[in-house]
Amino acid sequence: MDINSLLSQSYFDNTIISYLIFFLTMTGFVIFGKMMYYFSKSILKKIAKKTQSKFDDIFVDMIEEPLIVFIVIFGISIGWRFLSFPNYPLIPKYYSHIIYMILTLNIAWFISRFLDSLIEHYLIPLTQKTKTELDDHLLPVIRKMISVIVFGIAIITILDEFGIEIGPMLAGLGIGGLAFALASKDLISNLFGSTTVLLDKPFFLGERIKVGSYDGTVKEIGIRTTQIETLEGSLVYIPNSKFTYTEVENISRQWARRMKMTIGLTYNMNSDKIKKAKEIIREAIISEEGTSKEKIMVNFTEFGDFSKNIMVIYWVTDKNNYFEIVDKINLKIMESFEKNKIEFAFPTQTIELVK
Repeated sequence: MDINSLLSQSYFDNTIISYLIFFLTMTGFVIFGKMMYYFSKSILKKIAKKTQSKFDDIFVDMIEEPLIVFIVIFGISIGWRFLSFPNYPLIPKYYSHIIYMILTLNIAWFISRFLDSLIEHYLIPLTQKTKTELDDHLLPVIRKMISVIVFGIAIITILDEFGIEIGPMLAGLGIGGLAFALASKDLISNLFGSTTVLLDKPFFLGERIKVGSYDGTVKEIGIRTTQIETLEGSLVYIPNSKFTYTEVENISRQWARRMKMTIGLTYNMNSDKIKKAKEIIREAIISEEGTSKEKIMVNFTEFGDFSKNIMVIYWVTDKNNYFEIVDKINLKIMESFEKNKIEFAFPTQTIELVK
């Protein structure tokens, strides 16, 4: 069989050469799309940056990827003209539906990206200038809601293209509607929880909080969940509904962080040594910047099994440098104890032999 005979063979009402023309046309437009993407990256963006307005920069940046998809779809449509399916009417029908679906989702993708970028470049700088932090929390929620609305409209449009009417479908849910309402209970409670967080403001972005067994920094407040980065570095997603019935401890809003420790001295330390130890501890705390000079407790509280115990409580007002300040105070105490020959205790036993 020669090449001409092979190319002339027909499958689904079209010859192989017709399919080759279709794929070559589509491939050509894919290459053209990549060229347009490169042109946009290397030339259009530079031109847009020279203008005073940010709008053209945003538009060029957001149109790049959706434009490639549109060019490829256009190429498929051009190549499709070389094909015909008179004996297979369902193929053109489903082709039309699929192209419409991809094109609609592509347009929704562009609109969502474009609106989100406008918010990022125009609204966020404005909210940063305001004194209230409520708008800082609302914007991430609004950005997500815009995407949900845009893609929701796109899906409804696609369903309409496929001949599925939303109104009668929703009206005919009946018992299914009740099941749907029960299934959406968690979603509604989470939405209510996010509203509670935004209105009551128990915490803001960037603050450290404790919720149940989780302790970390608030990274994002969403519609359904709040994202917390724990002290271990892991990300925890807490349902917003939990904030309506669970206690939230806002560590960032503490006026200071408390330090409590017990220092044990050996039993051979007399009362003068204990008094000197208390003076050294108090002086070490007072002399360090970033601590409260008023709320300091240094008391000889206990005759322990192995030591005479001094309980120490003080407050670190410089919360960002808490561990550094505690470290410096502890070193000062150790150095002064060594100079004054005050000994720390460790578990010991005294054995008395009776003859």
